[in-house]
Amino acid sequence: MFSFRWKRPLPADGPSAALSTSRFIHRKILIRLFLGWLFLSMTIGGVVLWLEINRIQQFVHELALRESETFSGESAHNLERLDSAARRHLAELAQQLVNQHFLVVELYDRNKQLQLEAIRQGQELAEQDINRYRHRFPQIGEFSNEFHLIRGELLLVILVPLKDAQDSLTGYFEGIYQVDRQTLGSIKGDLLRTLLFVTLGITFTTLLMYPIILTLNRGLVKLSGDLLKGNLELMNVLGCAIAERDSDTNSHNYRVTFYALKLGEAIGLAREAIHDLIAGAFLHDVGKIGIRDPILLKPGKLTPEEFDVMKTHVSLGVDILSKSSWLSGARDVVEFHHEKYDGTGYPQGLKAEAIPLNARIFAIVDVFDALTSKRPYKESWTVVDAIAMLERDSGSHFDPQLVKVFVRLAPDLYQKISGVEEHRLEAMLQHSIARYFLAVN
Repeated sequence: MFSFRWKRPLPADGPSAALSTSRFIHRKILIRLFLGWLFLSMTIGGVVLWLEINRIQQFVHELALRESETFSGESAHNLERLDSAARRHLAELAQQLVNQHFLVVELYDRNKQLQLEAIRQGQELAEQDINRYRHRFPQIGEFSNEFHLIRGELLLVILVPLKDAQDSLTGYFEGIYQVDRQTLGSIKGDLLRTLLFVTLGITFTTLLMYPIILTLNRGLVKLSGDLLKGNLELMNVLGCAIAERDSDTNSHNYRVTFYALKLGEAIGLAREAIHDLIAGAFLHDVGKIGIRDPILLKPGKLTPEEFDVMKTHVSLGVDILSKSSWLSGARDVVEFHHEKYDGTGYPQGLKAEAIPLNARIFAIVDVFDALTSKRPYKESWTVVDAIAMLERDSGSHFDPQLVKVFVRLAPDLYQKISGVEEHRLEAMLQHSIARYFLAVN
């Protein structure tokens, strides 16, 4: 658990760290499986779509070529020297094509001069729409074709070299081939069915992988839960040790950590920074473990010499944290939470943004909780009075921008945790912070 003393068992109503870890890992696995499904669906679906489109283009191209063969081979004419009978014959053939699937049929001679044109009645506008794609004459022995979807119609612009029986170039056939609605519907249906089957196959494969991955990661889930529990217990043990020596309770640590977490989230602090802020909040006074009791527990005001000794808890805390790489992120709060925005704090007298952001956050919530908490030497302040004090010292003791954010949050946060029993506050805090301490990216 996030925090429980070695003197008493885990409260029954607090969710276990292992359970929180398990849920988090399950959620991560589901997210990654979904992203994998999305990637595979797009990649494989894209490849299948490309292959299907090429297959469809080849199919339509063969249809168009088959119909244009009327002007090649034995039926070929010398388009540069057409007599009236030959022209009339070719016009009839062209008209037959436009009455079937072609919207436009044009015949060019070898010099690429237009010799004959036939346009389906009422399709003059279609010809104008697609004119910019036409007249791209191929090299000898080659053909060109381009597909275009215009106003819901699938059109193929095809330009084919015409050859006679001796395989000599006689001219060029250019046509705008219209795929009929029945064929187009069949093409769309085949395409959608293919994509649907591919997507379903990937989906079922992904779903089958989920229990397999869970089985393989069962040990990882348990290990992660144990590591989380151990690391958070380490933080708690240190915090408890200070609370015991300082005649305080764990509740202060829980509250300031909760306040700091919510303020960090409100300003959009990155996950790694929030991780460090939480650790720093819980261990902010860890160095007091090295301060002698006559000074640490003195009920009255400290002398200047005694205060100088008290201030050494900062360097002691930094030294303690240096023994653990896992706790090193807490250093900013431990080392700098006594700095003041105007530079009059200690240990280094840093000013404004030179003070690490986590330390500026914690300074606000630490003072707020101290003011609103009852201590042996003072009564608790009201939230209104505590906020007024924060605003008064905004710009001198505290970062004014952070104060503006916190005073908006403070009443609701205080209402949420004020008077809550320690073990429930503990459980609430663990639920809020567990995800920041899971090493699952």
